[in-house]
Amino acid sequence: MNASRCQLPWVLLLLALVVPTIGALFYFVIFPNGPIGKSAYTLTKVFILCYPLLLLWRAGSHGVLRRAPGRQWPTWKSVGITGLLSGLLIASAGFILMWTPIGALVWEAAPRVLIRAEGLGFRENFLLFAIFVSVFHSGLEEFYWRWFVYGQLRGKMGRWGAHLLAAGAFGGHHLIVTLQFFPVTLALILTACVMVGGVIWSLMYERQGTLVGCWVSHLLVDVMLMVIGYQLVT
Repeated sequence: MNASRCQLPWVLLLLALVVPTIGALFYFVIFPNGPIGKSAYTLTKVFILCYPLLLLWRAGSHGVLRRAPGRQWPTWKSVGITGLLSGLLIASAGFILMWTPIGALVWEAAPRVLIRAEGLGFRENFLLFAIFVSVFHSGLEEFYWRWFVYGQLRGKMGRWGAHLLAAGAFGGHHLIVTLQFFPVTLALILTACVMVGGVIWSLMYERQGTLVGCWVSHLLVDVMLMVIGYQLVT
């Protein structure tokens, strides 16, 4: 069955748009330390995984494990190269940014990052956390934000409206997180960067018909973030 024929009503789609941001409020703002914050983090990630599965079993795996028939998609080699190059370019831009005044502001936030990492239990097992975020969590976010959220919005509104709204919701929980460490202006700049990344990845998904390319790109960007994060907490 084609995914476009399995659309959620707006009220259920609204839930998908806001739950990650609400979850971030709980585990980063309201209960930033201890078991409640850790539970809120875990439950939010379980929701991100399980909620789209309610549609996946009806819509099939087109765009996730395989591409929809009836269209000439880019070759798998092209998909892989595009994902690799885009990820390397974005990651390189991130590393270069750390040599600018913005990077200096990020380094100033190191003590606050360390406190939150210890409160959520990430510092003691940072390598495992970094692998989880870079490999598995990036794939989970692509599955949720690109296949599910963008895919649902695309069936309800114009394609650019879907790109922008999905990217805005994708940036929502990142804004909550960045506000805990950085001045408002810097948090907004970093969130805008996240939203641009969201648009790039949904455009890749739209053109390539698969999550593979945008997942590879996202994975490399998260590796860059984990390298910077490690430097901040050590």
